[in-house]
Amino acid sequence: MLLNRDRANEVMDRHGLKGLVVREKHNVYYLSDYWESLSEGGWPFAAFAVLPRDPSAPPTLVIPAISLQRLDVAAPTWMENVVAYSDYSGRQAGDDGILTAPDEPRAAPYVGWPTRDGAALSPLATEWSKRRDAYRSRVAATPAWALRRAMKEAGLTTGRAGTDDLRLTQWMADMGLDDITPVDAVNVLREIRIVKTGDEITIMREGARMNETACLKAIDAMYEGATWPELTTVYATEIARLGGRARYMNTYLGGLPNEKIVRNEPLYFDALGEFKLYLADFGRSAVFGTPSTELETRVRGLEAGFQAALEILKPGVHKSQIVETVVAAVRGAGFDAFFNVSPHSLGLEHTDNPMPIGAETFGDADDFALEENMVINIDMPHVEYGWGGVHIEDTLRITQDGFEPLTSLDTALVVVDR
Repeated sequence: MLLNRDRANEVMDRHGLKGLVVREKHNVYYLSDYWESLSEGGWPFAAFAVLPRDPSAPPTLVIPAISLQRLDVAAPTWMENVVAYSDYSGRQAGDDGILTAPDEPRAAPYVGWPTRDGAALSPLATEWSKRRDAYRSRVAATPAWALRRAMKEAGLTTGRAGTDDLRLTQWMADMGLDDITPVDAVNVLREIRIVKTGDEITIMREGARMNETACLKAIDAMYEGATWPELTTVYATEIARLGGRARYMNTYLGGLPNEKIVRNEPLYFDALGEFKLYLADFGRSAVFGTPSTELETRVRGLEAGFQAALEILKPGVHKSQIVETVVAAVRGAGFDAFFNVSPHSLGLEHTDNPMPIGAETFGDADDFALEENMVINIDMPHVEYGWGGVHIEDTLRITQDGFEPLTSLDTALVVVDR
């Protein structure tokens, strides 16, 4: 179970919420363990999760009926209450549509995939057939009507409901649930997610290992004249081979300044990968050829700053303290131009901690304090046009009195020459 239920209850109480109603894929996954792969295709396949604060009310998952077969192996959920809605396969809900609730419109019956007469079914196919038949006359008409049913069953018909999509509560009001007070809960959800469960940490530990391995493979593939797409292909191929997925691998953000690898040019590699939908983030300094004295000095400066950060990590330390410590140590080690360090929480988002939204500005709004079982990255890129780039980025779990490294912490400059 990914959800930290005790923390979720504590945070909902702090914000005066009767429950959470989410649509964003990563939040649905976090609350329910369920991932709707078809939602990549857009609204017709939307999934929702409803988490009531009342422990006696049923947490509820909403999915398209066609995805009911995902609940056994592909994407099982701990939520026992599942509301499904009709598919869009050309069947319309006219007079012959089913009426599963007196205050909902008629829904097209869920026909689903057929079962061959007389066939010997596998245990899994048997379960799929049973669930198809059980839901045939229970589906809601549309995603929104299914969500309305889920909220009613979860007791979220009045009061403050936190959501990551404020349109949802407006739609519910249009459908008669007009006593709900919507609350923008994007940062509320990050506040919950920032402290990881043991299951989450297990996933992230494995993801960090494979992402680092894949990034170092791409660095080792450098040759004079290589293009960035060639190197990102090496990274993406390797992380896929290990069981993960590439999000991106950057240098300069805009690619190689000379559009190819140039001998002796300082470069940084910043790789964001994914394993079981959790992110892994890793960065290193590299050069193809011979490092200059300045490059070596600057990387040693980054290492001094990184080590200084490690020495102060523990619950209660604020992001701003890490930033001040790192910048002072890097400059003290002779890298005077350094200024940019971005400690951030990592998880289902690249910045899994609350961030400024709307009229908020950076500063106190994102100066989070470390807590036990947070997973953070010390992110230290530096670029100078006309010179090159350097970077150190590693992933750490905050423990009761320090940290556990999820990446190797081997922060030395990577030199490749052939």
